[in-house]
Amino acid sequence: MIKKFLSILSILLILLCWHLLSFYKIFDAEFFPSPFIVLNRLALLINEVDFLLNIKASLLRLLLGTLISIPLAFITSLICSHSKSIDRIFNPFIAFTFPLPKVAIMPLLMLIFGIGDSFKIAIISLGMFYLLFINLRSSMIFLKKSPLADVVKIYGISGKDYFYHVLLKGIFLNFLIGLQTALGYGLTLVVVSEFSMSKNGIGNFIWKSWDQFKIIDMYAGIYFLCILGFTQYTILDALIMRQSQKHTH
Repeated sequence: MIKKFLSILSILLILLCWHLLSFYKIFDAEFFPSPFIVLNRLALLINEVDFLLNIKASLLRLLLGTLISIPLAFITSLICSHSKSIDRIFNPFIAFTFPLPKVAIMPLLMLIFGIGDSFKIAIISLGMFYLLFINLRSSMIFLKKSPLADVVKIYGISGKDYFYHVLLKGIFLNFLIGLQTALGYGLTLVVVSEFSMSKNGIGNFIWKSWDQFKIIDMYAGIYFLCILGFTQYTILDALIMRQSQKHTH
């Protein structure tokens, strides 16, 4: 509880410092408006249908990208962790392509999927897949080499019992850690994919606000992303802490 209070307090102090710098014109208020003016504008935008539709479009793309990347990363990790020959082929490919910025292959994905939602969902799924795969693969390999593997052999645990009680429980903490990172990166890719060739979405809203010199609206869109990112990070962080406590006990 104290940690949550300190987290919120630190954010409020940053906003207050920003407000004072803007108010006393140390920052140019035209380009760096008071955060409280921006928050007030965001509160008004939340009641506007067009803004809500932009939020809905972005969240739907993030959701679909997540729903595609999770099972894909899980199945691929499971295959690689149980087959050394497949892992020797696939893992170097991951190592070779992972450092490549996903934004760099946007033109290629546009050629394959077009410029509609399919392209946006594809790049979100791809970016999230790498982060989830790396975490899941390493946790599955560690699980196979851990003392728990000997227990599994001794008691002959297999089938559904192994899958639910050993594998899923054993990798769940690392999965949450990977998902926390992947969702943050996925949100970034949502915005980037909406900057160009998009008619809706929060990224498109920010881009149009900048293009039309609606600075406060631009900041309002950015603040919304900060609030959304903070919310999903905090929820997953709480789940990770709870899961960590279970592991220690």
